[in-house]
Amino acid sequence: MERSEFIEHLSKQLLDKKSISVRVIGHGAYGKSRWAREIADCLGSQVDLLETDPDIASADHRQLVVPKDFPGQKVRASIPIVHELKSLERDILALQKGVSILTINEPWSPSTVLDGRKPILIVEEMSASFLPDDLFDLTIVCFTDDKTELSRRLARDTKERHRDATFIEKTHQIRRQQYSSLFRASHSKKQIS
Repeated sequence: MERSEFIEHLSKQLLDKKSISVRVIGHGAYGKSRWAREIADCLGSQVDLLETDPDIASADHRQLVVPKDFPGQKVRASIPIVHELKSLERDILALQKGVSILTINEPWSPSTVLDGRKPILIVEEMSASFLPDDLFDLTIVCFTDDKTELSRRLARDTKERHRDATFIEKTHQIRRQQYSSLFRASHSKKQIS
């Protein structure tokens, strides 16, 4: 099944539900954000899309994300303590109960109001990985092979995030092992019936 066919098929199944919360998580540089936005675009006015990147790296823990050998770089996503999980879980529960929320304001993601009356909630990115499974009706885990992930990460992170290529290469396998063990060990598989 082609990507566009799969997204259309999934969107139709989601629209058939009275109310559903979906989590999209997976390896870095997979394209989770793009994928979640494509699903949301198919669903139109029926969906809230909560991007969790702004919930990473609270000020209290920033020193934990800077490697000693690469002081200009950060490792954030795979370190649970740097995710603002209590606020994120509170926001998800509010949306699920029909209460609207105001998202966190960041330069790359301006603050916006998410409407709690919408029947479909899609939560994407790494922060969602550390939340309880039972908070979601469906979890979509995106995997890619080692070479593809490294190639995408190098292309994206050096250009868009101004990361050092040597740092990306040196930390790639560690990051990949953390993601793989996190996704395989802690997330149950749920299907839409």
